[in-house]
Amino acid sequence: MRKRSIVAVLAGVALMGGLAFGHFHTFWPDSPNGYGKLGQKITWDYFWGHPYEMILFDALTPNFYVVTPDGEKEPVALKTADMKDPDTGKMRKAFTLSYTPESIGDSWLVLEAAPCPIEEEGEAVQDYVKQCIHVMAEKGWDVRLGLPIEVVPLTRPYGLEAGFAVTVRAYLNGKPLPDATAEIEKLNGFYVDGDALPKDQFGMEDVPMITRVARTDVNGYLTYTLDEPGWWMISVSAESGTATVNGKEYPRVLRGGLWLHVEERLTLSP
Repeated sequence: MRKRSIVAVLAGVALMGGLAFGHFHTFWPDSPNGYGKLGQKITWDYFWGHPYEMILFDALTPNFYVVTPDGEKEPVALKTADMKDPDTGKMRKAFTLSYTPESIGDSWLVLEAAPCPIEEEGEAVQDYVKQCIHVMAEKGWDVRLGLPIEVVPLTRPYGLEAGFAVTVRAYLNGKPLPDATAEIEKLNGFYVDGDALPKDQFGMEDVPMITRVARTDVNGYLTYTLDEPGWWMISVSAESGTATVNGKEYPRVLRGGLWLHVEERLTLSP
């Protein structure tokens, strides 16, 4: 697996407000900003765990595909890979995936995950996560893919600089999702042990400094400022029925995620 200083993820470390914060599907490309080139393969690493600290658990086999600028679904090559969890030293089941863009415009890499139990919360989360693959033309970055829960960018999800504000709209079953909890997080991309985590004035882990939280408005809109370069995720959650996993029934939480890459501030010299 490749080493990086900054990687893209869905991230979080807290268990708050009845939602399973901290356990996320993490996948990021060898392209530093998600851009692609016609006929040139892009490869992603994928694991399940706590991306902020880089704590890993065994991943279930994921369901990835790409939606092209013309709305066609295309398969993604998937391979099992072992990845070491630096917290325990154990090898965890992870995956690599690859795709070769053959269309000019903006495609979407999509993960539709099976429900995954979070035992400490007594619920199962089911994620629908997407990332834009930009190839030359700005075509299709604002489309809705029709996922059960989805975060749709209204600000172009690439070409962003640190300090830019982005606006998205959340949907649940095709309708705007109001007053929903959103997590906004940047991944460090290296192991962060407990002593290095941010602390509050009482010496406790400062969870709000790790996982930022906001809510969508009455029409499902959310605007947030991404203040540092790197990969960020905006993830919106909604309770939705139940899920049965290994014969046990759990309350189900649907989560829609959007990956965004933020560049360093552009500085021009005369």
